[in-house]
Amino acid sequence: MRKLKWWISYLIIPLIILYLFPWIFNNAHIIHVAQTFLIMYIVVVGLNLLVGLSNQISLGHVGFYAIGAYLSAILTMQAGLNFFISIIIASIVSAIFGAILALLSLRAVGPYLAMVTIAFGELISIIVNRWVPVTGGPAGYKTDVPSFFGFQLGPVEYMWFIGMLAILITVAVANLSRGRFGRTFTAFGNSEVASEVLGINVRNWKVLAFSISAFLGGFGGGLFAFQNQFISSTTFELNLSIMFLIAVILGGAGTTFGPIVGTLIIVGLPQFLHSYVDYHLMIYGAILLIVLIFLPEGIVGAISKLSFFHKLKNKRVLAEFGDLKTEETPTFDFAQGEKGELLKLNKVSMHFGGLKAVDAVDITVEGGTVHGIIGPNGSGKSTLVNVISGVYRATGGAILWRGNETTSFAPNKIAREGVTRTFQNLQIFEDLSVLQNVMVGFHRHFETGFVKNLLHLRQVASEEAYFAQKAYDLLRIVGLEDRAHEKAANLPYGEQRLVEIARGLALKPELLILDEPAAGASPREINRIMDVIRSLKEAGLSIILVEHHMDIVMNICDYITVLDFGKKICEGPPDVVRNDPRVIEAYLGGEEVNELVAGKRSIS
Repeated sequence: MRKLKWWISYLIIPLIILYLFPWIFNNAHIIHVAQTFLIMYIVVVGLNLLVGLSNQISLGHVGFYAIGAYLSAILTMQAGLNFFISIIIASIVSAIFGAILALLSLRAVGPYLAMVTIAFGELISIIVNRWVPVTGGPAGYKTDVPSFFGFQLGPVEYMWFIGMLAILITVAVANLSRGRFGRTFTAFGNSEVASEVLGINVRNWKVLAFSISAFLGGFGGGLFAFQNQFISSTTFELNLSIMFLIAVILGGAGTTFGPIVGTLIIVGLPQFLHSYVDYHLMIYGAILLIVLIFLPEGIVGAISKLSFFHKLKNKRVLAEFGDLKTEETPTFDFAQGEKGELLKLNKVSMHFGGLKAVDAVDITVEGGTVHGIIGPNGSGKSTLVNVISGVYRATGGAILWRGNETTSFAPNKIAREGVTRTFQNLQIFEDLSVLQNVMVGFHRHFETGFVKNLLHLRQVASEEAYFAQKAYDLLRIVGLEDRAHEKAANLPYGEQRLVEIARGLALKPELLILDEPAAGASPREINRIMDVIRSLKEAGLSIILVEHHMDIVMNICDYITVLDFGKKICEGPPDVVRNDPRVIEAYLGGEEVNELVAGKRSIS
């Protein structure tokens, strides 16, 4: 039944509407507007994947649009290729440019990324405007009437052709968005560092997101080149990129039906504003401002929150993962920590200019133990964790994992070696549900690739169901099974920390680093977190625990390392550390040492 509803929603109804449209609206102008809508919709769908899911702002999509238009036209008119083959080739070239742009802007975020993409769009615009012998410049470039398998496509036939392509693209992008690929795009769009420590190579996934989006931008441009059998450089200006982005935001970034609504607005509204051509961008800007103030999640995003539609969405989610088993006791195959040396830090240092945050620290973590790292605020605990997990690269010393040096490894590579972590400052994927957050943790265990996910083959559905159950089992272990389908951002702070722990466990790590897991939690939530950590210890998982709550550290840890001002000042079993004068002085100061040793004070 669920599969039938999906076919009806995404294929049957759109195809019926597409077929009947020219019979209902038997008008050349309306047919042309419909063509324009479908072409721009294809571009907006691609941009929505980049902006809405991956949170990568692009104001340069007019560049990909222009590449697709001119290259497909040139390949058809000069090389004699079929127009559709030309469009495919031009789209691939656009995707390559998208990959290059992504690689050049890896470190750029927010407005800086927008500036890079604007520069790209403007560069392409200048080229097509001034390379007159090839592009025709403002005077334009003529193309042929499109033909497919020897049949010329008139206005109605071309609309049907574009429409069927738009439907197929919608289905393909929807397939990507609702599975592992969509979760991964959303994950690194929410938090790159959290994605990296779960084994996701964010650089490669950014390149993929840009490439897909650029491909669809070029594809739309190629279809545009043959719409009027004429293209001019005056079309490919910055305002067109702005229009694409406005469509994404107005409709609802990251939503399935947002691109439809957004494109309808930017294509349909000018039909009612003939007398105000010079003010179109101003009008769109005003509409955008109103939407951002009153409907920050876009029109579709706001509608989906209404009671009726919210219930429909919940039904869809439950249908997707509704077969989750709850009868049996939840089990999970934790990596058993082997006895002996697991992780070794040899004179590890981390300097920030003249500041020695970590100074020549030696630590050995034994397999199957809980190793605590404590110290006053500013002692270097979190910095050391960042170094171990690859978030920072050590400025000195060496890190050995199972005898092999990992000092220069990126976080995603360290994660694939079997080491992951949680964060002192929460790094939840806020746009995903609790269950989906945990499923991201299984990223490196998925086997189905891009093409299978694009087509959503049976193997993909089986794999999704399998890991959904595994994720649900983990949520049962941490006591969050009742919150599985809620948005992670809506959970109380302490429960969000449990989500982070469950997500880290999904990686099946050999070593789990917990950075201040009880920070900011209520006493009741702290007790829940402690119970979970104890259960992991009993299961034999190797853990590094960084914590301020001394009762947690002293009751759970097998061995403790104490830092102060970036240096190791003490290590040993809890009883030894508890009574070490150096530790007491680091926490309380010299005058209070005797009181603490006498049992009159505590370092908690």
